[in-house]
Amino acid sequence: MEKMKPKIRFDGFSDEWKRKKLSEFLETSEERNLDGTYTKEDVFSVSGDFGVVNQIAFQGRSFAGASVLGYGVVKPGDVVYTKSPLKLNPYGIIKANKGDAGIVSVLYGVYHPKDDTDPNFVQCYFESDHRLNCYLAPIVNKGAKNTILVSDEDALLGNVIFPNRAEQTKITECLTRLDESIDAKKKKYEKLLILKKSMLEKLFPKDDSGVPEIRFKGFDDLWQKRKLEEIVMPYSDPVPTPDKGYYRLGIRSHGKGTFHSYVKPGMELETAQMHKVAADNLIVNITFAWEHAVAVTNEEDAGKLVSHRFPQFSFNTGMVPGFFKFSVLDDNFRHHLWLSSPGGAGRNRVLKVDEMLQYSFWVPASIQEQQKIAAYLENLDRLIFLQQQKLEKLKTLKKALLEKMFV
Repeated sequence: MEKMKPKIRFDGFSDEWKRKKLSEFLETSEERNLDGTYTKEDVFSVSGDFGVVNQIAFQGRSFAGASVLGYGVVKPGDVVYTKSPLKLNPYGIIKANKGDAGIVSVLYGVYHPKDDTDPNFVQCYFESDHRLNCYLAPIVNKGAKNTILVSDEDALLGNVIFPNRAEQTKITECLTRLDESIDAKKKKYEKLLILKKSMLEKLFPKDDSGVPEIRFKGFDDLWQKRKLEEIVMPYSDPVPTPDKGYYRLGIRSHGKGTFHSYVKPGMELETAQMHKVAADNLIVNITFAWEHAVAVTNEEDAGKLVSHRFPQFSFNTGMVPGFFKFSVLDDNFRHHLWLSSPGGAGRNRVLKVDEMLQYSFWVPASIQEQQKIAAYLENLDRLIFLQQQKLEKLKTLKKALLEKMFV
C-alpha cells in the first residue's frame, strides 16, 4: 500500500498525509458585491506567475464590464479558481489571495479556507503544473471555444493529499522564503538589463556631434564616422563539407548572438563546400539580416562551420572586435539591414552585402577608448549571465521542492 509521505520533510513531522476531497479543506463563497462596496478599482486578475493581483495595478487598466455589481468578493486568505485556459494549464489555475480584499468576475470560483487549511499551502500544492492539471482534468468539461465548464462546487470534488495544518504552514513558509529570494534575484537581473540598455545608448553618440553622453576619463577626442567597408574586410576559410557530422554555427535574430548545433552523419548539407568560422569576425545571416541576425564571433564559435549564407568579415587594424560586438546592436544599423534586404518576408528577403557595407558607424579614434567600452560592456554581460544563472538555479530548486515536499 502506498505510503502518503513526501520524500523531503521537516523535523517533527512523521504522520502520513491524508487523501481527501478538496471540499474538506475549502468551502464555496457566496459573498457578492451587491451593494457596490467595491468598484472597478478593486477588480482582481489572477496570474500564473503573480497570483491574485489588482487588475489596474497589474495590467494598467480595468477590464471589467459597465457594472461590477454581483461580482464575487475575495477576502484576504481566500482561494480563487480561474476558469480560463492557459498554455501550460488548460483547465485554469488556483491561487490564494495574499493581499487586500477585492472582487472578481462571476466566472471565477472563490473559496474560504476551513480551519485546518492554510490557503497559501493550497496555492503551493497547485503550483506544480502536473499536479494541477491532473487534479482538474477529470472534473472539468471543455465547451465551445475552449471554455471551461465546471461549477464552483464541482471544482472541489477532486482528491488532494494534504498534511495537517502545522505542516502545511511549515512548507508554505519555506517556499515563501524561496519565492522572495527568486524575486530578489529577478529584480537584480532586470536592473542589469535596464542598465545595459541605458549604457548602450549613452556610451555611443546619438547625433552628429560625435560625442557620447557618457565617456571614460582620459578620452575627449571627437568620434569619427567610418563606413563598414573601411572597418572590415571579407574573410573566408572554405573547407570540404564533412561526411561524418560536424558542429554548425547559427545566428539568433534581434541581435541575440550566436548558437551551435550538431549535424549528425547523413544529415549534412548537400554542398561540396562549407566555411570555417574564426573568432573576432563580423558574421551575418544574409537570409535573416532583416531581423538583425548579425554578431561578432568569439573563441567558442571558432572552428564551427557555416554555409555561404553566412559571410564573415575580419576587422582592420585599429578596429577592436569587442567594441563592434555592441556597435552592431544599434537600432539604426538594424534598420539599415532591413532596407538592404529587399523582397518579401522570410527567406524571400536576402541581404545585399554591398549595401550593408555602406553603413557608417561612429568609432572612437583611440583604440584604447574602444577597448575600454568593450571591456565595460563585456563585464556587464558577465554580470547579467551570472545573475541569470543564479535565478535559474533557484527556479530549478523550487521545481524540485514542489515535487519532493508533496505527495
